[in-house]
Amino acid sequence: MQVFKTAIKSFFRHPIYLLVYVVWLSCMGLFMGMSVNELPADEYYERPSVAVINRDEGELAQALESFLLEDVDVVELADSERALQDAVMQQRAHYIAIIPEGFTDSFLSTVRAGDESALPSIQTVETSSAAAIVMMDNLANEYLNVARSYALAIPDAGVSEIVERTGKAMGHEADVRVVNIDNGSSFSGGMMLYLKFASYTLLLSIAVCSALILAQFGRDEVRKRNLSSPLSVLSTNLQLGAACLVMMLICWAFVAALGFAVYGGRMEGMSPGAVTGLLGALLCYALFGLAFGFLVGQMTHNELIMNAAANITGLVLSFLGGAWVPLDLVGEPIVTLAKFTPTYYYIEALNSSFEATGAALPAGALANMGVVLLFAMALFAIGLAIGRLRLARMGAWNGSSTRALSRPAA
Repeated sequence: MQVFKTAIKSFFRHPIYLLVYVVWLSCMGLFMGMSVNELPADEYYERPSVAVINRDEGELAQALESFLLEDVDVVELADSERALQDAVMQQRAHYIAIIPEGFTDSFLSTVRAGDESALPSIQTVETSSAAAIVMMDNLANEYLNVARSYALAIPDAGVSEIVERTGKAMGHEADVRVVNIDNGSSFSGGMMLYLKFASYTLLLSIAVCSALILAQFGRDEVRKRNLSSPLSVLSTNLQLGAACLVMMLICWAFVAALGFAVYGGRMEGMSPGAVTGLLGALLCYALFGLAFGFLVGQMTHNELIMNAAANITGLVLSFLGGAWVPLDLVGEPIVTLAKFTPTYYYIEALNSSFEATGAALPAGALANMGVVLLFAMALFAIGLAIGRLRLARMGAWNGSSTRALSRPAA
């Protein structure tokens, strides 16, 4: 096991990679996860942040604006395209509604004319909070439906009377109580964000460290010395593979243990199947990082190129897969492109695992993990082919050099 021990020592001779790529990036993921505001289990009421841009001076539009801004955190926004873009990117508001000019007059005239297809509607700006959008859209539609009913039932009623009656009708409330289910899965937004960011951490750390190990043993002088030793090529490769696998498991265990140590208290009700799914998805993506490191190690022995390739690939895959920016905020072409990346299926596996309520893994999580493993197998096969071609080229060069040296002098 001399090759295995030497490879492990080579791994630990580069502590800067462990500190930066494993420890520091994991801590960065923790800080990002801690920024998520999670309510305690016994608090079920959450106030969404809402912004309303009212371009109409009519009474109905004013009343609708007041209704939407009840029991929410009001966000003041300027009526400009730049302000709306900044609010979406900075996530200042969960729900942004725009009431167009002439809404009141157009709504009442259209309702009383019986032209339902021409009813005006409020415009909404898409944000990352799908739940808040659905909830606020339902409230706005309910308010307008009640106003429409009064406008049809009382044809002679003015705008003020319709607004007054609608406000009274929408003022009714119902008592609500929450029933906690003990065997349900406990979702932690902070843990989810941490595991998403771990896609970049694992790929970068495992790829660079494994490529570095393979590159050091792939240098010509080291390879020739190993070939002249009594150790077979198969044994050397198996020990190198075992060393890379141990290195991968160390990175995976550290990332997983750190996440569960920090967020474990927020996931007390999580089922065994959910925990197994999260660890399994993380392990599958770690194997993909190992395969990518093997590919890079076969292509180059330059340490600078290895770091650049791993960093750029990690950034691109994390962005396309939705690890940093929700795919709801990007266009359909980007979503289509994301489905050709392993990060997309890794995050889908995390989502499916969080929904597990029993001891068994959800079928969706297993399917997505399988896709990630297929990506890993594909990269590993490409790396084997590149390594084979490189060895064949070196063998041909060595053969030609030997014939040139053995050629008798004229």
